[in-house]
Amino acid sequence: MAIKYSVLLIFPLMLLLLSPESNRQKAAFRAHYKGMLLYSEAQYDRAVRQFEKAHNIIPENYNFTLSLALGLSRVDRADEGLSLLQKSDILLSSDDPDGAQKLATRSFLKGMVLLYADRAGGALQPLEESIELQQKLGDAKRLSIYYNALGYATMLNQGGSDHGSDTLGWHYHVHRRDLIRSLKFFDQAVKYDTKNATALYNYFLVRDTLGMEGLKDYYAQQDSAGPEPVGELPGNTDRTLEFTNYEELLFLLDLSGSMVMEKVPCMGATRFDVMKQTALFILDSLPETTQLGLGSIDGDCWTEPKAWDAVGALSRYDMRYRLRFLVPNGTTPLLERLQASPELFSTDNQTRKSIFLISDGANVCNANGDDICDWAAQLSQRKITINILTFLDATESNTNAFAEYACLADNTGGDILYMDNYRCGYEYFGASMVEQCLPRIPNLRKVTCWGSAHQNLWAVER
Repeated sequence: MAIKYSVLLIFPLMLLLLSPESNRQKAAFRAHYKGMLLYSEAQYDRAVRQFEKAHNIIPENYNFTLSLALGLSRVDRADEGLSLLQKSDILLSSDDPDGAQKLATRSFLKGMVLLYADRAGGALQPLEESIELQQKLGDAKRLSIYYNALGYATMLNQGGSDHGSDTLGWHYHVHRRDLIRSLKFFDQAVKYDTKNATALYNYFLVRDTLGMEGLKDYYAQQDSAGPEPVGELPGNTDRTLEFTNYEELLFLLDLSGSMVMEKVPCMGATRFDVMKQTALFILDSLPETTQLGLGSIDGDCWTEPKAWDAVGALSRYDMRYRLRFLVPNGTTPLLERLQASPELFSTDNQTRKSIFLISDGANVCNANGDDICDWAAQLSQRKITINILTFLDATESNTNAFAEYACLADNTGGDILYMDNYRCGYEYFGASMVEQCLPRIPNLRKVTCWGSAHQNLWAVER
């Protein structure tokens, strides 16, 4: 089926003139992306400047608000961060499909802001709340991060002192019973994610401190291991299934030349092959009631796609056949294909609809001067969600592509997975700020600050 380009001329959602407002939107997402990269490099002052830029342009963006709040806590402006979190309530919509996850994330980040401000006692309640909320949603990796932070806050929720005769300087006092309490939380963190190196470190440090056997060889193996690839699939490919809970699902696949020329380094297979195997895995995992469609991003600007099948037009057998025999061809006219893609869905307003975009590049075509951020904001009115899987590295060189992805996902209530070659797995781009929150315990040292009669007292340096 050819793209009905005539529809583009009459469909009001599709043609929006490029405006200063659209430029501002993209600038905001670019700034937020740069801020996330700088934050991951511990360049907190520079990260905050980027987060402030993004937040000032779109103050109603919930994710921008959370990132700025966390960033402020790293530059001695925690009270400003807490104030932002307090005000973020009004940014949550009651019909937001991701609302429960956003609440859990906010509670966790509130706890982290308090931790970074040396208010461990105040951090306990929001961290406990985040765990309670997240347990209803699942996601073992997040729960591991949350429990690690709770263990750290439990250990640091102590009195401190600075003894003039002690070479330690300012330090926290930790009693044996407090170590045991924190150990329980670190143990939970490890159970949820045995690849969480920080939780493993904290767990075994406390175990060794308490005089238990540390299983150091096991720790070393777990710290260095990543998800094991299964055939031509990353070990955590089942994460993609979280993008498929819709009655109508359109696969929009990138067939550009770079997909076959570039490899996924940790797997030794091309991006194209991994994409096809991932799509086949998803297809085999979906309920029979899911209506499927297929579109391709290939050719060049204003050329017809190789695949353009409406949702519900293909049987499972036909879909599998089409996926297996897709051939790379051309560039990445991303916005043109996205603009035309609503025609592949039904007109039933009651069904949940989603575009599952798998790509490794940014838009290359002018698309009549339309802006991808403006278009995504308009598409949300059609209640079509865009979820994205990309093989691009989350680095500064890919700022423009990730800014576009963020516009698409954020404006339509979707999410982004990217291939992390270091861990050889699909990771949530939106969770990267949470994944930076991995406090590690400094070395513990036994002390006699309370006199020789107190043999179960340790110090944690500030």
